[in-house]
Amino acid sequence: MRKILKALLMIQEKQVKSPIGPSYRKIRMNPYNPLSYIYILLAFIVGLFMFGLVGIWKEMDLKNPFKYQ
Repeated sequence: MRKILKALLMIQEKQVKSPIGPSYRKIRMNPYNPLSYIYILLAFIVGLFMFGLVGIWKEMDLKNPFKYQ
């Protein structure tokens, strides 16, 4: 799934070098791609359908998808 999102330019990755350890990647949704907003809306609708209104808050990651995490 991640490869498809990267091919559609919906995910941006940033390589971060740590001075004391190995480097790592930070990933975020591309805020300039309109497909990102459609993907978030569809993920919320599918989550609502699968888990219900109460279960969606437990199962979905509700952090800001446009910040590097």
